[in-house]
Formats: sequence, C-alpha cells, structure tokens
Amino acid sequence: MDWSTEERNYVGDESEVVEYSVRTPIPRRFLKVDPSGRDYYVSPSGDDGNPGSKEAPFRTIQRCADIAQAGDTCFVREGTYRETVRPKNGGRVRDPIKYVAFPGEEVTLNGTDLVSGEWSVYKGAIYQTRVDVSFEQLFVDGQMMVEARWPNMGLEQIWDRSCWANTGQGSLYGKIVDPELAKTDVDWTGAIATLNVAHRFLTWTRRVNSHSAGSDTFTYNRDMEPRIQNSANATKPWEDNYYYLTGKLGALDSPGEWFHDVETGTLYLWCPDGASPAEHTVEIKVRERAFEVRDLDEIHLIGFHFFGATFSFENTVHSVVDDCHLLFPTFARELTDLDADPKPAPMTRMSGSHNTIRNCSLAYTPLSGLVLVGPDNTLDNNLVHDVCWNGSLRYPAINLEAGDRPSDKWKPTLVKSNTVYRCGSAGITFRGQAYIIEYNYVHDLGLTSNDVAGIYTSGAEVAGSVVRYNWVHGCHPESERGKHIGLGIRLDDQGRDFSVHHNVVWDCGLDAIVVKGEYNYVYNNTVLHLKPELRHANSIRLDTEPEPYKAWRRDHPLLGEQNAHTLVFNNIVGLIRAEYKKDTPFEHKSNAIHNALTYAPELVDPEHFEFAPQAGSSLIDAGVAMAGLTDDFEGEAPDIGAYEFGGAYWRPGYRPRMSLFARDSIGDPYAIV
Repeated sequence: MDWSTEERNYVGDESEVVEYSVRTPIPRRFLKVDPSGRDYYVSPSGDDGNPGSKEAPFRTIQRCADIAQAGDTCFVREGTYRETVRPKNGGRVRDPIKYVAFPGEEVTLNGTDLVSGEWSVYKGAIYQTRVDVSFEQLFVDGQMMVEARWPNMGLEQIWDRSCWANTGQGSLYGKIVDPELAKTDVDWTGAIATLNVAHRFLTWTRRVNSHSAGSDTFTYNRDMEPRIQNSANATKPWEDNYYYLTGKLGALDSPGEWFHDVETGTLYLWCPDGASPAEHTVEIKVRERAFEVRDLDEIHLIGFHFFGATFSFENTVHSVVDDCHLLFPTFARELTDLDADPKPAPMTRMSGSHNTIRNCSLAYTPLSGLVLVGPDNTLDNNLVHDVCWNGSLRYPAINLEAGDRPSDKWKPTLVKSNTVYRCGSAGITFRGQAYIIEYNYVHDLGLTSNDVAGIYTSGAEVAGSVVRYNWVHGCHPESERGKHIGLGIRLDDQGRDFSVHHNVVWDCGLDAIVVKGEYNYVYNNTVLHLKPELRHANSIRLDTEPEPYKAWRRDHPLLGEQNAHTLVFNNIVGLIRAEYKKDTPFEHKSNAIHNALTYAPELVDPEHFEFAPQAGSSLIDAGVAMAGLTDDFEGEAPDIGAYEFGGAYWRPGYRPRMSLFARDSIGDPYAIV
C-alpha cells in the first residue's frame, strides 16, 4: 500500500493492520555525509586507543563524542553500549555532527548493568545476592520485573485497576483506611504509598508515617501542593480512591518480584520461572540517560535503539532525533511534586528551538512519553504507548511546553502524524505558546486517572493554536461516582483565538470537544458514539458562564461571559451544550449554524474508520462557507463533518517505514490503524 504523509491520501487495502516492534531493526535513512567532514567508527570489538577508522574503530561512543567536530559522522556498529554519551562539541548550520547506527545493524544504548554476583537461596524460590549500588528498576532476560508491592501486579497488568488497593470508609486527607490492608500482616511504616487520590487527575508518593501489622489504617504527611489541598477540602471523604504500597521485603510474595535492601546491599529476586537467577540474565538500571546534550547545537542522532535509558537535549538548536526506538526509557519510584525542590523525574526531552523528533517510538514507562520544549520545533511521525502507568496528569504521553524563549517571535511548534495510545493520563498536552496539532491518532486514555482529555490545553498564551485532522477516542476514565468523565479535545480555562476543525472524536466519556474562553472556532468536526452506553458523551461543550477565579490562573482578566463570539458551524454532533454535565443549550444560537445535531449520522462505515458521508447523504453541501476557513471543499458548499464527499480521505497517525509483523516485549501487538 501507499501512504503519502504530505498529501495524506490513503491508497490501498484499508483493512491491512501494521504491527511494529521497537525491538526489531528497520531500514535506516541517512543524510549524505559532507565530504569536508570525517567519518569515525565505533565497535564493541574496538579500542579507544585506535584512530577510529573503519578498520580500527573506537570502543566507546564517548571517545568519538570527545573529538567529533562540525561535519563529522560517528558510525556505530552493531552491539550493546552501556554508557552515557555526552558530546563535547556541536555542529554548525547545515554542517551537523551526526551519530548514526551503521546501516542494517541494530545498535542498542543500554542504561543497565549486569548483576554478576553469586546467588543463594533466601527462602523458597526467592534468591539473594549482594548489590551495593542503589537502583529502582530490574530486568530478567530483557523483561521488566516489578518491585515487590501490594497489591501484586505483573507488567502485563499495568492497566488493571484491580492491582491497586481501594481507600475505604473513613479515609481522609493524610489517612488511608482499608480493611484489606490489615490482612497483609506487614508493618508498612516507612514504605512508599503511591496515591491516586482526591480529584484523581494527579498521583502522589508519600512515605507511610505510622502503621502496624494487622492494622487497617496508615498515615502520611498532609503536604500536597495548595491547589490539591483546596481540592481535598472539597472532596471529603477520600473514599473509593486508589493506592498501592512498595518498599518492604514482606511484600515479596509472588514470581516476578524483587526487593533491594539498600542498607545491607542485599538484592532479593523471585524469577518468573522460579529458577535461580544465575540461569538468567539479570540487569539493573543504573543510567537514566544514554545520550545527553546540553548547550550544543546541530547534533543529529539517527537509528539507535534505547533500552532502560533515554536521551536528553537541553537548550539546543537545529538538533534532530530520527528513527530511534526506546523501550523502558524512564522510571521513578517516587513522583516529584510540581512545587518541590528535588530533581524532576527523568524525561525523554528536547528543549530549544528548530529541533525535530521524528520517526521514533517509545514504550513502557510510568512517566511521560516525549517532552518537547520551546518554539518552532517539530514532532513528526512518532509512536508512543503504554506510558504514565501511575496516572498523573504531570506525565502525559506527549508533553509540549513553551520554555523561556519568546513564542510571539517564532513559528508555532508542529505536532503531526503521531500515534498515542494506552496512557494512564492525557494523550497530548500543550501550553504557553501557539501550536499546530494535526493528523494525530490518540486513543485509549485516562486508564489510571480521572478528568483528563485526549488532547488538552489551557490559557490565553496558546492563542493562535490549531487542532485539526486528528482522531481521538476511548478517553473515558471512571470517576469516583461511577460515571465516565473523560474528554476528547479540551481547551480549558481562559482559552482565546483557538481553532478546532476537521477532527473525528468518538467514545469519550463526558464531552467530545470542550472549548472555554472567547473568539474561538469550532467547525467541521465529526462527533459520534459507537458504544451505546456513551451516547450522553456525544457533545460539544461551549461554556458561557463567567470565567471562574482560580488561584493558579491569574495572568489575564477574567471574562464576564464566555464564547459570546465563538463560531460553531458545520459539525456533526448529538448535542451542543453550555454546562458541565447538563444539557443546557448553547445560548448564542446565531453563532452555532449549519450543524447536524444527530446521533446517527449518514456515514460510510464508522465502525471500520470510514467517516466520509454516504452517497446521497443530507450532510453533502449542507455546510456554510467561511472565507479563510472552509475554502477547500467539493461541490456547491462545504459538507458537514470532518470529510468531504469525493474528497481526499486522510488518515492520521504514525506510519512505520515498513510492515514488521512482530510483537513487542510482552507479546502484545501494536495497534496502528
């Protein structure tokens, strides 16, 4: 089949499913080497005393990174490299320094070290050895093991809510009451409590202050940030919330678990097959980053696999990460609060301007996926999935921030053709400047959190942003009241001059599209439900009440009325409403025109992702033309909805360079439409 990412036309058998694995090498795309630069080579069989030629390569990538100058290329031969590479020099415009995996060879930058000590039986199938370094993540034969916890969980259960404990009657801010806790017969004092509590869009980690074996109650510090404390006062009691506990040897009671006693240096491990760890390859994560760039420009990183480590580019310009694939890139046992002093959680991050991350994949982390900071950057054709296990809005799958550079002097950051799925929190979040969010496929979100959206932003700073040609579905986390309250696309408080058009949103829990603020444009979107139980969610919500005062949003004057000048037209939607969880009609009816208010639109085959109007549909030519907004249409007038009858049928999301019918590390095929 033929996928054209520029024209975005789909030609071929649409039923074909592509499955992709970050563990499988794929063809590399290389920039032509500038003849003025030098080529260096690195190989596991090399020596850093060598000249770095093809015949006599270096042993470490760092050796090449120490001497490479603008225009040079460092070719890395097949193998595993356990190091953190920190380039000493940057490139120049059109003369970058390139770090390239050798054509056709799989090169892995690995953040782990091997556990090589002698193993002895501790008890039963639990073995012990000595490890004197501190660590938080462990792998057996390339598979992540879970640190001993209660309730138990395997890696394949990261989205199973039954693997979290429930707070019971009497739970309050600072106190957990749970009858099941008493049955563990473990003294959890000093353990780490991971708390998805209060409004449940954030998750916290706190030490257990006091508990005794057989007790159903423990306490923790009441020191969450002020806005959560305000939420706590309005969310009494804290019952039917979620938590789990780690950090005790007594929790090690099932295969696939481990515990490290930092004080004695003793590592305890129960392998999945019950055999001695000596019969397996055991690795511990000791490096957060395998490739780290700071205050250098024009660095290109091409074709690498990352395992148990990630990359970080800080304050860089015209740098590129291309065709890199990350498995278990980041991990943190304790989650950093927004206003806390400790170092932030590790991130796969690039900051600066005119930078690009493209053709990459990232899978399996309890934290954020890709983080891009600054103006005029590009995030193009990436795959992100199985991230944010702990369900905190701080760690979305794709997180976009403005940084310190003045956004009004730069082009918007472009985020296009990415696929995001299976995320504990939001899919794509952005703030602080203008963005173009287009042709992304975002689905199955809010799996371990509450009140989140597939695509989310807020604030007047994002004025001029456009969200267009995206598919969003499957965001319906279950609230504390048993209701599904996920959202599709959300412009939150104080939005201004924001455009949402030609998106398809379905099967989200509360509202498909939410737009707050003023002077916004919502047009030619298709909103529908494929699951009857979510029919109530088939809506566009446009708040009209005065903008509420919120202590953390004080940068702009508050409006006495919202969306009085917002235009809403050419949308397929069941309901246009103005209030949260109420069917209050949108009162500015003169601004909402030519919308098809229907729960059963005449589309070709939405269950199989065919959202164009049927032949003879009343949607055809039924829209209104708006100069500068709907100029590209077929027939006498624009159609209603995201697709034009007879027009090009665009499909969003990540495009692998070839079909690899492979599976990822836990045997689950990637889902790419």
